[in-house]
Amino acid sequence: MSVVRETLCFRGLFLTLLAVLLTPSIVQADQPQAEQSKALQTLIQELERNEALYRNLKLKLQMVYENPPGKVDPEKQARHTSELTLIVQGDKYRQENLTKGRFKQGFMVPQNKPYNHFNSGTTESSEVFDGETLRKFYRYDRAPGLTTDARQQGGYGDISGEQKRMENLLRPHMLLFEGGLRVPLSTWLKGTEAIADSPGWPHYNDGNTYKIQLLGEEEIQGLNCIKVQIEQYSVNGKQSSKVILWLARDRNLIPTQAVYFQPLRSEEIPQSEAWVDEWQEVRPGVWFPRKFHVDRLNWIIYVSKHKQQVGWREEYQVESVELDPRLPEGTFTKLKFPKGIKVSPRDVENEEDGASEKPENKQS
Repeated sequence: MSVVRETLCFRGLFLTLLAVLLTPSIVQADQPQAEQSKALQTLIQELERNEALYRNLKLKLQMVYENPPGKVDPEKQARHTSELTLIVQGDKYRQENLTKGRFKQGFMVPQNKPYNHFNSGTTESSEVFDGETLRKFYRYDRAPGLTTDARQQGGYGDISGEQKRMENLLRPHMLLFEGGLRVPLSTWLKGTEAIADSPGWPHYNDGNTYKIQLLGEEEIQGLNCIKVQIEQYSVNGKQSSKVILWLARDRNLIPTQAVYFQPLRSEEIPQSEAWVDEWQEVRPGVWFPRKFHVDRLNWIIYVSKHKQQVGWREEYQVESVELDPRLPEGTFTKLKFPKGIKVSPRDVENEEDGASEKPENKQS
């Protein structure tokens, strides 16, 4: 019996050691800092140092959206162009967006009604935040409406103490994640607690947890990159998303490629992919993307025809970028609201100029 016990004990120890050796090295970013891997901590510290290079930034870029992308029948394509001006100084920011073109309307066709699949027009928005007060407006002018030929016009303005998170386009390390969490990449890698504690709306104290896996290094487009995988789990413990990104060592650890998965749809087929297509050196040793784009899978086509096809594409062209720009007074405090836009509360700052008048929310 003693021989049997010793044999079983040896087999158990061997299987345990084998399991440890074969288990991938997964770093849970929501663990206490002391328990995180040294490699992840070093990466986070390097990211923070590089993110600080872009704390004061002025950026002008153009974005072209196509759905579906490429050379297709223009009568069956949504295509619009956005001109964006983005300025950040620490936690202060200014965002301006003017979009013109042809828009796609809705996803469900209304029953027994004529349906306009597309309309053309303009949208405009601005947000200005000085660290305490947020001033913003949005307005639109499109024709026709979803189920009517009437022109659609309207908008709103607001002045509040709300601290809304800035766009990821103002964070070079998050450029490829415009639709993702609005936090610095270093904060994302720190995990649940850091994300939940980060200030601003929307709030991320939602019970999601994160796992980080460092997958070694790979060469992408001639650049030596650190490959990182981020998994997100919902409150019920199910994996809700997975992102794989490649941080370019010689490009200030800015991701040069990112792939996004939704495991509930597919664990192998990515839902979106993003790349930096061209780089520029804006200061010795400080890099910034010149061109980048994002592709989104047409999931309906994939399910119905088992064919991978890009549903929409966003192509970005950086027209100018300045580090530590000289800014005029009032950059983060003054916002001229368009005539006819109702501002809540009253726009005392612009009333003398007659810029805040009757609300504009009509059809003509």
